[in-house]
Amino acid sequence: MKNNNLPNVDQKAIDSQLRANWFRTILGLVSLAALGAATFALLGLNITIASVILGLFTVVLPLFSWYNSAKLVKRLMKCEAPNTLNPDHRRLVRLVKEIYPKTGLTKMPDVMVSPVPMPNAFATGRSPSNSFIACTEGLFAVDLTDEELKAVLAHELAHVKSRDVAITSLTATMGSLFAILLAGGMPWIFSAAFVSNKDGLLVDKLSDKVKKGKKNFAAPAVGFAGFFFTLLVFAVVSFFTKFVTFFVSRSRESAADALAAQWTGNPCALATALQKINDWVNRNRLLLQLKIMMGGLAPMLFFGLHEDEDHDPKTVSGKIGRWWREIGENHPPIPTRIKELEAMAGASCPTMDDIKKQRTAALNRLFRNGRRVNDE
Repeated sequence: MKNNNLPNVDQKAIDSQLRANWFRTILGLVSLAALGAATFALLGLNITIASVILGLFTVVLPLFSWYNSAKLVKRLMKCEAPNTLNPDHRRLVRLVKEIYPKTGLTKMPDVMVSPVPMPNAFATGRSPSNSFIACTEGLFAVDLTDEELKAVLAHELAHVKSRDVAITSLTATMGSLFAILLAGGMPWIFSAAFVSNKDGLLVDKLSDKVKKGKKNFAAPAVGFAGFFFTLLVFAVVSFFTKFVTFFVSRSRESAADALAAQWTGNPCALATALQKINDWVNRNRLLLQLKIMMGGLAPMLFFGLHEDEDHDPKTVSGKIGRWWREIGENHPPIPTRIKELEAMAGASCPTMDDIKKQRTAALNRLFRNGRRVNDE
């Protein structure tokens, strides 16, 4: 039985969630650092033209994007200052001012509005003093209460407080450094494995199996094997770095949920906001084409753009497929986020069915026999 009354906050559950997510964040960063250090110890630093080009595109660019993130995102999302004549914008600023004192931030981030019709919110900036939080015009189209919208804004302020933009950029840069070390050492790996006169290596084993006059036949075969070996190494490395990056991103999203629940004192407000946004997305499929445009902003958005998947598959293959998709997402699945919020609340939060019943009851109170009650 769902309890529609506002529950008390379970501070122990919130503290536990925060500790767990910081542990996951540190674990992800340490894993990348350890892998990079091990690669450096094994292969050394091999400066090649390829590694220099990789360095420019995969390290310098993320650092540049982090340092200028506020300007870049503001331009990309066409963010503007709230219009004081717009009641939705005034409400947005009012709610940010209400929650800001509880965050412990020394400076309130700027509040912006993006004209994008997809309901969402995001925060960016290289540091709390340089950050801003924003919501899209589409978020005002969702029937969010003040408490729900405040919880969404608190989630974004939590990203600013925790410097999550910097953490995400650091994760991407560390993954890039590892890729550069591996790319620089790949010729050594290829040479040591396939092109050597030492006994026992693959090229010698292949050569021993053919007649003396046909040893040259092994050369193309070995080159082919080396090519696929290189592809395999890079595929495994790419999967691992992507896995760790999304693992860290999901931990930061869960941590922001926990801080939002703590600051608002109402975990269920965030849970119902997630459900309402998800319901809106499911009813407005055409606007999902904006996923393509906003895909690059996925790590900083409040609501994951790929939440329309089946979260409770019944078959084994479906469960494996769902797990595979989840590890490639920046946000934890909505059912997981709601379950964590309910643990912090110490009770069950209203479901979408409960919300729809409340809407119907409110309409029934307002209208009777197709006429407004006040008009009778």
